[in-house]
Amino acid sequence: MSENNAPIEFEGRIAPGKDWKEIVAWVGDLPPLPQVASQAMVLIEDPNVSTSRLTDLLGKDTALAARVLKIANSAMFSFQREITTLNQAIVIIGFKSLKGIIVAATLRQINRKQGQMEQMIWQNSTCTAVAAHTLCTSLKKNFADEAYLAGLLHDLGKLVLTRQIPEDYEKVIKSAHTDGCPFHVTETEQLGFSHPLIGALVAKKWNFSSEMCQMILHHHDAIESIENSPLGEKIRIIMTANLIAHKLGYGHKTGYVEQNDELDKLYTSFGVGSEQASEIEEKIKDLYLNQSGSFG
Repeated sequence: MSENNAPIEFEGRIAPGKDWKEIVAWVGDLPPLPQVASQAMVLIEDPNVSTSRLTDLLGKDTALAARVLKIANSAMFSFQREITTLNQAIVIIGFKSLKGIIVAATLRQINRKQGQMEQMIWQNSTCTAVAAHTLCTSLKKNFADEAYLAGLLHDLGKLVLTRQIPEDYEKVIKSAHTDGCPFHVTETEQLGFSHPLIGALVAKKWNFSSEMCQMILHHHDAIESIENSPLGEKIRIIMTANLIAHKLGYGHKTGYVEQNDELDKLYTSFGVGSEQASEIEEKIKDLYLNQSGSFG
């Protein structure tokens, strides 16, 4: 690849005249994933890791451990009895779901500011995660835990932007609502890039899988451009979950552009009719309302 040629993930995702190298440098200056969370993610991928080793590691970060337990007791992961120890959480929930919980807890720690903008982004991320997991369960897909994680991470770019350039990003959000335009379009117009690109680059920096980065990168692409493949199906699940979250009102202020036509197209691609769609959305709403306090 020539020094002046942008990597493939930048194609069609930056405004004319915007230097992709500046974006790479900017992302490179962002802080790494917190140490305990980063180490835990690596351990979870080790088939020989023990529950006690993970428990000891998570116990080194009191705030992270407390949030993991809180989320583990939410409606999404609830069981017949309260989970009171990290060891119980790991044994009962399993490593795949634990990975999503650690990410949720870590992102919440990173996004400590509690303004309206941050709350809006966080609500959309958590509702999308619930929606993605519920969609997979309802449609009998075997990647529900991966979809839950992707739902949490799909707006990682927004969380980074609101933390790093809060004043500029506040202007983006105000413009999007005033103009009735999707966030990623207004972002590109005003910043020269959009949150899916930033989120994918940060996820790559944090050593998430290539598939996870692709799900983040493509979640606002045109539906017709998504390939009919296993990865394409996962991307469409995240796209659908995100639009459901927006339809339910989680992720924007009043007046944001309606995207129900796109949602209907996605439902059709999964063979979901209007009656089943309504049932799925009602289930997602109930689950999210029951567990939203666990993410706070």
